[in-house]
Amino acid sequence: MTILNNGLVTTDKELNIISADEGYREYVCEDGASTIFANIHPDDQHLLYEMVEGLEMENALTLCFRVCDKNKEYNWFKAECIRTTDDNVSILFLDIEGTETENKAIETDYLTGLYNKKAITDYARKAVAKKSDVVNLCLIDIDNFKQINDTYGHSYGDKVLKEVSNIILEVLGKDGKAGRIGGDELMMIIENVEEKTDLRVYLKAIRERVEASHIDQNGFPQVTVSMGVGTFPIYVDNYEDLFNLAGRMLSRAKNRGKNRYVIYNPEIHGKLIDGELVENMLSLNRATAMDKTKLVLETIDGLFGSMNEAITTLLLKMVATYDLDEAYVFYKDIEKSFCGYKRIAQSGNIMEKNVHQIADNSSSISYVVEPGFETRFNSNGVLVIDAPQTQLDKTAMPKRFFFENGVRQAFLYKMQDVPYEGFIALYRTREMAGKLPQTDITDLTYLSKMIEIAMKSR
Repeated sequence: MTILNNGLVTTDKELNIISADEGYREYVCEDGASTIFANIHPDDQHLLYEMVEGLEMENALTLCFRVCDKNKEYNWFKAECIRTTDDNVSILFLDIEGTETENKAIETDYLTGLYNKKAITDYARKAVAKKSDVVNLCLIDIDNFKQINDTYGHSYGDKVLKEVSNIILEVLGKDGKAGRIGGDELMMIIENVEEKTDLRVYLKAIRERVEASHIDQNGFPQVTVSMGVGTFPIYVDNYEDLFNLAGRMLSRAKNRGKNRYVIYNPEIHGKLIDGELVENMLSLNRATAMDKTKLVLETIDGLFGSMNEAITTLLLKMVATYDLDEAYVFYKDIEKSFCGYKRIAQSGNIMEKNVHQIADNSSSISYVVEPGFETRFNSNGVLVIDAPQTQLDKTAMPKRFFFENGVRQAFLYKMQDVPYEGFIALYRTREMAGKLPQTDITDLTYLSKMIEIAMKSR
C-alpha cells in the first residue's frame, strides 16, 4: 500500500486545486484532477464544505476524512487546514491510520467535538445489542436553524451549533454520549435511566441552558432546541424502531411549538404495533366540550392564575367547546404554526358524547401576505370568513388555501401587541348550518386576546 506521510495542497474557496506537492500527487488515485473532491470519499465531502465555512471564523481547523489511493482504496487522514493570507486554503495531509489517538479523531465531528454520525450510531447499536440495559435515545434539533443561518450567516450558525453541543456535553458529563448525525441534528444516548423523572433532569437542563444562551433585546430566546425520546427495551426491541420512535417524538415536539422535549408514553401518544406508532388507536389529546360562559370566565385564572394552564390546553378546549375542526397559533413564523390541533372525531363512547379526539397538527398562514388581505381585519384584529367562495373571490392565495384545505368557515385573529407578527386561525371544514354566531365571535375574540397577552408575557 502506498504511504502518504505528508502531503500539501492549496485550493481556492471552491476547493479547486491551485497547487499540490509531489507526495500528494504520488498517493491519490486521480493525481491530475483539478478539484480535491475527486480523491475524497463521497460521504466525507460535506466536511470540506463545512471546513471552508469554518475558516471564515477560525484561522486553522483540523478534520478527518477518507482519501482514495492509487489502489482505489480509501484510507483515513487527518488534515490541518489553514486560511492563507491571500484567502485561499492550505491543507496538510497527515496519515493517521492505526493509533488509538487517531481512531478517536476519526470518530469525532470536527465542528462540534461530538461523535460523528458513524461513531454515535455504532455506539447506540452496541448499547441496544447488549439487551440488558435501558437505553434512552434522544434526537435533538436546533429550532429554526435555517433561519439562523439565513439571517446571521453560516459562520454564526456554526457558532450556535458548537455552543449547543458544548451544553449537551456539559449536562451529560460521563452519564451519556452525544453525536452529530447531520446538519443541526444531534443524537444523545443515556443508559440505565428508566424513570422518566430522572431522564427529565438532563432534558430540562439542556432545554433551559440553550434557551438562556441567546436572548434578544425584548427578552425572547433566539436559540432553542426540540427533543424527542424513545426507550429500549421497554417499548421497542431493536435499534431501528428505537430511532424511528425518537424521531416521531421529535416531530411531536416541533409540532407542539418547539423549545420542548417529548418522551414517548403509550398512554399519551398511542400504542406501538411491530415498532410502528398507531396514533389513531388512542386519541392524542382528549378535550371535553364545556359551557362556553364557564370557559371564558375561567380563562384568566387558567392562563395567569393558580391553574397555570398552558396555551395549548386552552386551544384544545376551544376546539371542543366551539365545535371547531382545526386551530392554530402562529408566532414569529407564518410558514409553520407555533402550535396546532386537528379534530379527528367525537368519542365513540356514548358516556363521553362531549369528548373529542384531537391530534397535533401544523399548518401555514402565509396567505395573509396577499396584498390588501390584512386590511380586511377589523379594529379588534378579527376577520370572520363564512362564505369563502364569495368573500375570497378576488384573492389568489387565500382562495387557493381555503379550497385546497376544505375550509368552509374561519375565524382569524391578528395579534397587535406582541413584538413579533402573530395570528390565530380557527377553521371549520365540515358543512355547517348558517354563519358563525355573533356570541361565538365575541367569545373567540376575547379568548384570542388572552392567548396574545399570554404569548407576550412568556
